[in-house]
Amino acid sequence: MQPLSYYYYNVLEGLEKPSDVPLDHLQEGYDILYRHGGRIEIDLLRKAEEGDAKGEPYHWYEALDTEQREKLHKALDDRDPAKILKLMQRNGYSGVLYHHAREHFQEDSGAA
Repeated sequence: MQPLSYYYYNVLEGLEKPSDVPLDHLQEGYDILYRHGGRIEIDLLRKAEEGDAKGEPYHWYEALDTEQREKLHKALDDRDPAKILKLMQRNGYSGVLYHHAREHFQEDSGAA
């Protein structure tokens, strides 16, 4: 197994509550996030923007102020998953990223 990236270690450490990720899921979370290398962050933000355009934003995205949304959009335009993660952590929503990873990327074989 590859060594865990500090970048993704921060995702799981930055969750809103320790109970957001059961202990037996931590390694799985690291593996999913590490394997997909940024695709999860970009996918999550695209889905949030699409939902917002349809008037159905995700609760976390809806709660962000205009400045934070603009920063997220810039990070998405720049294809900068580390910046997306940093903004989500600052706003207390890194748990959303992990849950999105488990829900949409868990069964993915990892092929690009």
